[in-house]
Amino acid sequence: MSEQKQPSPDLFLQAVSAYRDSAAIKGAVELDVFTAIAQGVDTAGGLAERCQADKRGMRILCDYLCVMGMLEKTGMTYALTPDSAVFLDRNSPAFMGDIVTFLLDPFFVRDIGDVAAAVRKGGVVTSPAGSDEPGHPMWVTFARTMTGLQRQPAMMLADLVEVGEPEQIKALDIAAGSGIFGITLAEKCPQAEITAVDWPNVLEVAKENAEKAGISNRYKTLPGSAFEVEFGEGYQVILLSNFLHHFDPETCSGFLLRLKAALAEDGKIYTLEWVPDEDRISPPFAATFSMQMLRQTTGGDAYTAAEFERIFANADLQVDEVTLLQDLPATVIIASHR
Repeated sequence: MSEQKQPSPDLFLQAVSAYRDSAAIKGAVELDVFTAIAQGVDTAGGLAERCQADKRGMRILCDYLCVMGMLEKTGMTYALTPDSAVFLDRNSPAFMGDIVTFLLDPFFVRDIGDVAAAVRKGGVVTSPAGSDEPGHPMWVTFARTMTGLQRQPAMMLADLVEVGEPEQIKALDIAAGSGIFGITLAEKCPQAEITAVDWPNVLEVAKENAEKAGISNRYKTLPGSAFEVEFGEGYQVILLSNFLHHFDPETCSGFLLRLKAALAEDGKIYTLEWVPDEDRISPPFAATFSMQMLRQTTGGDAYTAAEFERIFANADLQVDEVTLLQDLPATVIIASHR
């Protein structure tokens, strides 16, 4: 007979203290600790000198990161884990440490004590429109810092796009952000011409990235609200990444009707979202994303595959395929005309 596990406060205490983990990673990224270790500086003293910090402070930070599983320690020396080597060394092509600037933006953390108020209200309590406020400056931060995190899903999404061999492919990139999704498609398909939609201040970042990628001659922008700008028509590809979760189902369906009018008869809409299972408590990242939407938006949510089926059907669109991206918590929903 197995021994019954005794009740423990460990999980509760870990959750309540989780802000310390966020603070430690943010501090380590700002000090470039991971990059310094990657370059062979592996003791608290050496790191303190390299990062212009206090030795005791550096030792405490690095030990904390070891407890978190972000570093490894042997004797008095520190080493990167495989994950931190790929994602937190600033010289790695997959570096994504800068996203701490966005994910720990004051907009997100200032209302950490107001979850009860958000639950009572059913949405954001700190501002009338939350993150959907027109031209919110945090979306510029998003565009400048999230490219590393989005590069892999952008490549996988581009691989799913069916384009055939037309002389020209018209592609519409909604809420383009850094432009990574449209730019990646343009890099894969030399015949693709991208039209990016986002707020004017955000599109400046996308245009910079298009220039760096060498595809600016095939990259144009439509500044303004995606609910108001005129898209035109005849797009064979519409990219809709990380957008619908900001809105309630009725608003999503209404917006999709706008996209349907812009979609070529043989075109497809490629939607990238975090989609929880029907039980809404798994997988962990997608399931917990609803809490962020509760605190950040007036009616957003993380929708299940069945809910997306209804959302698209209410816009007279059919879901052709739902694909969970390998090794990523993201799902691509491919839809077309009925």
